[in-house]
This record gives sequence, structure tokens and C-alpha cells, in this order.
Amino acid sequence: MNDSPKPSPNERRITLYGRNTVIEILSDNQLNIHRVHLAQSNRPGDSILQIQALCKSRSIPVLLHSKQALSRISKNSRQDQGVAIDIVAPKHTLLDDYVLEAHHHNEEFFLLEGITNPQNLGMIIRSVAASPMTGIILPTQGCAKLDPLVYKASAGCLLKTQILKSSTTKHALEVLRKAKFQIIGLDGSATQTVSEVQKRSKTVFLLGNESAGLSDEALNACDQVIHIPMRNDVESLNVAVTAGIIAFKDLS
Repeated sequence: MNDSPKPSPNERRITLYGRNTVIEILSDNQLNIHRVHLAQSNRPGDSILQIQALCKSRSIPVLLHSKQALSRISKNSRQDQGVAIDIVAPKHTLLDDYVLEAHHHNEEFFLLEGITNPQNLGMIIRSVAASPMTGIILPTQGCAKLDPLVYKASAGCLLKTQILKSSTTKHALEVLRKAKFQIIGLDGSATQTVSEVQKRSKTVFLLGNESAGLSDEALNACDQVIHIPMRNDVESLNVAVTAGIIAFKDLS
């Protein structure tokens, strides 16, 4: 669709923070850096000097800010350490824009609901990056934010993975339904197993909160609900482990 709205440039960037994280990102020449932000109050210690040197060697713009302005950029004044970085993320965009861009076939996504642990989110991202799956749909409300903890847990896969943002899980389900995606929920009480998935050309697997699972509203929106069979009276798996099993199910 040639007249479909294009994603905002701001939606194609992510901002991370913290001195070690910024140094790690700047040291990866494969990453496209938009700019670096430093607080004017930073003392010229080893890490700040290293950041400045890396920026100079790569011709990356450095902007100086008051401590308050820097905290508004990082959105985490307690942990930003006076440093933030804007990274170009061409695989990150809005779900609404993505479904308008073209007709999609043979796609599989995870849609998350209430995944609040950054480590779990990072490990899910890593599994998707390594698997045949297309990507992740991440609500901006109710789930962990894309921050340095997620970046670290993803082992650098955060920028390699297709991530579609939606305001809420509910909104994402509405968009996906209109786009004729099949919705499959993961729930321990389901009667059907992962081997009984009725695949279509466009499928979304819905993963719920680490302890509470999927909400009733989300379960009611599913076309099919499945579980992963387990032995030895094990009741549940970590959500990131579940995601890994689903992501590689067709390769087993």
C-alpha cells in the first residue's frame, strides 16, 4: 500500500543509558548510533573519557545537558549515570504501521501480556532473534521497558529482533484480529498441546504474566489455547523457557 503512513523516525530509535552499556554499544561498529547525551555535571573519569573518545573516532554527535534534562531523556535518573545513547533500530516500529505496510504471510509473532521481568523479556528477545519466528509485539503498558537490563539479558539481540510496539495488549489483539492473524494462547489448563497447533499463514502466540498467566480477556480473544506437556508433576515453566520451546517447535 503506497499511501500507508510511515513509522515516525522516533519509533525507529531506542534510547539506553548507563556508562558500561553505552561503552559496549559504542564499541560495536555494526550498530548505527544516532547520538550520545552527557550530563554537564559528569566528572571526566575513565568511562566518560572513553565514551568521548569512541564518539570522536566514529564521528558520533555528543550533546551536553543539565542533569535534569538528561534524566528526561533517559527516563531513569537513578541509574543513567549521566549518560544516554540514541540507537537506530530499523527493526523496531509500531504494530499499527507494520500491518499497513504490506500484505504479510507465513509470519509468527509473540504477543506479550504483563511480562514485567526485564531478564525474561531479554531472554524472549534472544530466543526470537535466533529462531525462525518473525518477531515480538510488545505493549508499552504493562510490560517491562526496553532498558539496559533487557539489552544485557538479550545478549545484544535487542537490535537484531523485529519488535512491534502497541499501547496495550488489548489494542494489539484488536489490530491483529482485523489483520486476520490467528491468536494462540499459552495456558497451563489448556486441553490441547503445542503439537496440536492448527497453523495458518499468520499466527501470534500470546504469552502471559510470569505468575498470573493470561488474563481472562486475553484468553477469550484466542482462537486456540495450548499447553506444553510436562512430566514429574511440574506445574509450569518460566515464561522465557516457554517462549524458547515455542520459537523452535518446528525445528525439533
